[in-house]
Amino acid sequence: MRRLAVLLLLAGLPAPPALRAQEAVEEPAETPAVREPVLLGPRTAAGREKALRRHGGNAATERAVDAGLDWLARHALPDGGWDADGFPDRCAGDGDACDGIGQGQHGEPVPCPFDGAITGLATLAFLGRGHLPGAEGDPYGALVESALERLRGAGDTWTLRLARGCFAEAEALERRGRYRADVESGVRAILGRRQDDGAWGYAAPWRPGSDVPYAALCVQALVAARDAGVELPEDLGEGVAGWLATLEVDDKGRTAYLLAGREYGYTPTTSNAHCAAAMRELLRSGLDDRAHGRALGLIDRTRPAWKISFRERTVNGRKVQIQVGHLSMYQWWYGTLATFQRGGSAWSGWWGSLKGALVGHQRDEGCAAGSWDPLGTYERQTGGRVFATALGVLMLEQPYRHRRIE
Repeated sequence: MRRLAVLLLLAGLPAPPALRAQEAVEEPAETPAVREPVLLGPRTAAGREKALRRHGGNAATERAVDAGLDWLARHALPDGGWDADGFPDRCAGDGDACDGIGQGQHGEPVPCPFDGAITGLATLAFLGRGHLPGAEGDPYGALVESALERLRGAGDTWTLRLARGCFAEAEALERRGRYRADVESGVRAILGRRQDDGAWGYAAPWRPGSDVPYAALCVQALVAARDAGVELPEDLGEGVAGWLATLEVDDKGRTAYLLAGREYGYTPTTSNAHCAAAMRELLRSGLDDRAHGRALGLIDRTRPAWKISFRERTVNGRKVQIQVGHLSMYQWWYGTLATFQRGGSAWSGWWGSLKGALVGHQRDEGCAAGSWDPLGTYERQTGGRVFATALGVLMLEQPYRHRRIE
């Protein structure tokens, strides 16, 4: 084709459109700038092993990670992605179907509306172990690539933020430029929805003010995008920390959902405190604020413990399940992000409790082997077994999934 195009050119004749199109495709693509990662950790080979040992991981945590990824892979959709309430269709036969399907946003018995967001979390779990999209010889390479393709068409609010984080990690780890456009467009979209208060709101613009859970996803995507070569606004950390400083924090360190949270029926929560601490630590801003110290103290007092059960009681003549104890893998995830960056005793104490809670309660028999039962509030009511398992894997990958940001 090239020779024919050259001959036509020498003869003074234009190349046919098809040849001109091919010539354009074959032009070498601009190589994106390579920079030393700030956040993403060494996820393969000797670098991963060194980080694993340095930050407290061991063979047991790695076996749990691999088992969790195996369960997720066995229950993925054929064309990539995960279905939070339809995954039992992928279970092994002989009546060995897994339970724990996802439900509505507030536990309604309807199909889970967050398949895209949960697909994003599961994809991050594979990337966290160093499984790259389409990598030759990687048993999960095709799955990761197909999941990213599914996320490329994602449209709902929560999925977009998690998808951008997936593209950013894939681009930063591959350094091939395949996902650079996705990362850049994602960062523009996220920054374009930044509120005047410095952060992001799930319900903006019809409800004023940013909220903690949504802002936490945006922050994670942005700091990952920095490792993919995208410049972030200089005022990002200061702006988010300044907004967090306006939120109510009670005497226990619990943090409000948004500035006017009580007007909408929200009171400060422990989960929001974990999210707020993670944002400050990832952005390295607001670390000296009194509210941050309170949040870290609360995290230390609420270390992971798998202590939850349900008892049947009769209330007003109706049998109901009463929860005894508390468990939230969603909350633990943000506590893990925050304490890892904090380091020292904050991390060692948290990590020791987390290992005991997760490794000792991972299912080890039947089709459910490798997964975690969705017993926490968010896991049980909404995300289900896929959500819980993706979170479990992400947390156990933390020793090498991230670096400590200087």
